Amino acid sequence: MKTLYLTDSSNNIWVDTENEEVGTLYSEDRYNIRNIFYIEEPMHVIYQSGESKEEIDAKKGDILIVFYNNRYNKYILDTIRTKQWTTNIKNRRKIEQQEKEEWAAKNANNTPSCDDCCDCCEAKEQCKEPIVKKIKKAIKKATKKS
Repeated sequence: MKTLYLTDSSNNIWVDTENEEVGTLYSEDRYNIRNIFYIEEPMHVIYQSGESKEEIDAKKGDILIVFYNNRYNKYILDTIRTKQWTTNIKNRRKIEQQEKEEWAAKNANNTPSCDDCCDCCEAKEQCKEPIVKKIKKAIKKATKKS
């Protein structure tokens, strides 16, 4: 049996110790995939473009693959079921949601104060009145001292 060795690079090597052979495995073109969807509930999928029409039923938990409509592909739609890929999709969604929640919590109380306002600040209109009050106070204070 051959053993295939892969790393984070695009290089690969297979080794067959019984026959003392070494080689590389040809990588299939991954750019023929147009879209990938995780199916969360059963649905009937219809692809239609020009005269080309294809239909497929997708079950909950399937991964729907949409290939480009070109001369290389006889089929546009396919579904697969794989625990590892599904786990990766769900894990990515979970991490992205956590990051959104952390960002929202961090920025929830990040409204600019009047001290932070400038001519280009969106909040300037909201802060205008307090700034005017501060200026009037400062003028009053300055005139009392003189």
